[in-house]
Amino acid sequence: MSRNPHADRRARVRRHLAVIDGIVAPIADRYREHIQCRAGCSECCQQSFRVTALEGEVLRAGLEQLAPELRAQILERARRYEPDTRTPCPALSDEGRCTLYEHRPRICRKYGIPLWHPDDPHTLKTCRLNFRTLRAPGDDFIEHVIEPQTRWFSDWIETRKSLGLAGKPDEKRSIAAWLVD
Repeated sequence: MSRNPHADRRARVRRHLAVIDGIVAPIADRYREHIQCRAGCSECCQQSFRVTALEGEVLRAGLEQLAPELRAQILERARRYEPDTRTPCPALSDEGRCTLYEHRPRICRKYGIPLWHPDDPHTLKTCRLNFRTLRAPGDDFIEHVIEPQTRWFSDWIETRKSLGLAGKPDEKRSIAAWLVD
C-alpha cells in the first residue's frame, strides 16, 4: 500500500507525460525545418490554456521545488493572471523561458507539432509560426504525425482509468488557477 497517494498519482501522470515527450520528439526531429519552436520562444505561452487537475498537481509539485523567491514571483504573476487574454503564463520568465518546464502540462509538451484530435479528425492545429510552408503532406504525414498521437490519447484514457477517474469529467482550469489553488 502506498504511503502517499498524491505522489503515486503524480508519478502516473509523469509516465503519461513521458509518453507524450517520446512521441513529440521524433515528429519535431523529422519536421524540424517546419517548426520555429526554440528556447526563449514564448508564442504559445501567451494563450489561455486550460489543464486538468492531474496536471495542476504536477505543476504545484514543481512549484514547491523552486527557490522561495522564484516561487513567490510565479505566484504573484498567477494572482494577476487574466484568463482568456494574451496574458503570459505565470510560469514564463522575463527571458521567455518556462520556469516549470519539467512539470509543464500536456498541451505545453504537444503544442508546435500539428495536433490531431479524435473529436475533430479532419483538422490539424499548430502554432501559427509552424508548418507555414508545408503543403499537401503525404501519407507519411499520417504515419509519422497523426498515428503516433493516438498512443497518447490511449495512454491518457489508461492513466485516468488507473487513477479511478474513468467516466468522470475532467475539471479544467488555467495554469494560474491551479498554481494559486
